[in-house]
Amino acid sequence: MGTYRYVVRDTLRLFFRHWGLSLLTLVTAASVFFLVGASSLLALNIRKIAVNIQSDLVIQAYASSEEAVHHIIDALKDNRDIAELKYISPQEGLDRLRAKMGAQSKAVTLLGDNPLPWTIEIKVRQAPLVTSIVKQLSGMSEIDDLMYSGALAERLVKLSSLISKIALTVLVIAMLVSGLVFYNTIRIGIYSRRQEISVMLLVGSTRSYVASPFVLNGMLLGLLGAVAAVILLHYGQLHVMGTIDAVLPFLRQQLQWREIVLLDQVLLCAGVTMGWLCSFIAVRHYIKNAAAPL
Repeated sequence: MGTYRYVVRDTLRLFFRHWGLSLLTLVTAASVFFLVGASSLLALNIRKIAVNIQSDLVIQAYASSEEAVHHIIDALKDNRDIAELKYISPQEGLDRLRAKMGAQSKAVTLLGDNPLPWTIEIKVRQAPLVTSIVKQLSGMSEIDDLMYSGALAERLVKLSSLISKIALTVLVIAMLVSGLVFYNTIRIGIYSRRQEISVMLLVGSTRSYVASPFVLNGMLLGLLGAVAAVILLHYGQLHVMGTIDAVLPFLRQQLQWREIVLLDQVLLCAGVTMGWLCSFIAVRHYIKNAAAPL
């Protein structure tokens, strides 16, 4: 019990003795994990948007007559790349438009005669198949126009990949900077107690006993930095996503709560791990040299 009390007491003493350096380390760690968390959230949200678009990927083909619609359906019904074929009459399309407009549906009457064309909704089994089906549809003279979101999905996937690479680069650079700050913080703590450490080693204290306060101090700094980053992420996310929802509703939060909690847990574990690793390397190097025979 006395050993644990000593370790905890010395850990807190190290933390508060160099409070300025501890604060700098906390700010650095919080900035690192905030950047990593924000980049990860952005990349995951864009990837989710792309997946949602691909899972509900529908090609809309427009024709001028019911006869043309049936001819197109007959030409496509044996295509195994197509999951579902459905046609919508101009009247059904108008009813859908009125239902979607809600209280403003009276404005539809200003259009006079129904201007909507016959529409064929073609649901594709997989997003990569869209291009070949669109080429096939483009060659049909009965089709007046085509509309599909395949290009948008492809761009979102590319954007997600680019952001993931940027996030990885930010992660590597930020971890190196933060690791150096952690390492130097622990080294300064060791240097300030170098005589005490030497005496403890001379009287028979184990290396793990001497190193424990420094390692725990590094882990504490890493954990607190990660906690600060998680709080900032949640605070920023609530405000940023609230603004985006009002301006661009289709970009609203795509991640489930459990996925956000998982990201928080990863950041907290990364903070503790980085603090442990940097402090362990620093204290191990010093104690190894201090314990070496003269």
